[in-house]
Amino acid sequence: MFFTNGTFAVVLMVVFVSLSLALPRVDDTVPKAPEGTAEHPSTRNDGQTEQNGRAGRFLLPADFAVRQKKFTIGEHGASSFFRAWRNCIAEGKGLATIESEAEQEFLESMLKTLPPDSYYWIAATNLGNPNHDLTWLTTDLPVLTKPGYLNLNGPTCITLRQSGSWVKKNCFLPANVFPYICEEYY
Repeated sequence: MFFTNGTFAVVLMVVFVSLSLALPRVDDTVPKAPEGTAEHPSTRNDGQTEQNGRAGRFLLPADFAVRQKKFTIGEHGASSFFRAWRNCIAEGKGLATIESEAEQEFLESMLKTLPPDSYYWIAATNLGNPNHDLTWLTTDLPVLTKPGYLNLNGPTCITLRQSGSWVKKNCFLPANVFPYICEEYY
C-alpha cells in the first residue's frame, strides 16, 4: 500500500493529533493545593487584594544547604591588611566577617585563649567608600554589626582586639603588621 505525498502527510497529521489528545494535559498532572491552604494574594489596580489561585513555590538549587562558618587564625603569621586578605585566599578561606552578635562573642572567646595585647585583622574596611561607611572586603556588603564608638573619618581597616573591641588601623602603614582571622564554610 503506497501513499502519495499529500495523503501521507494527512495520515501523519491525524496520527499525531490522535496521540496528542490521548496524552494527559499539564494541568491534570500538577498536584492541586489541598483545601484550606493559603494562596498567594495579588493586588488589583484599585488597591484591593484578590487570590490568584497560585500557591507560592520556590525552587532551590540541588546543592543548596545551610552552611556553618568556621574561624581560624591565619597560618602565615602576622602581615599587613592586604597580605592577610591574600593569605586567607591562599588558604582557601576568606578574611573574617562578623555578621552577628553570636559570631562576635565566639571570636572573643576564641581570642581569649591566645596571647594578650594583639590585634587581629578582619575584613571590615571603608576603603573606596566616599561616605566612609564600613563594608566587608570579602563580600562588598555593608557592615551591619559595627560598634557605635568607631569614628570613621578617613581610610580605615579594622582589627579586633582580644577583648572583642574593634580598633581602626591605617591599611597602608607598613608598621601595621598583625595576625589575621580567616573564615571558611563547611
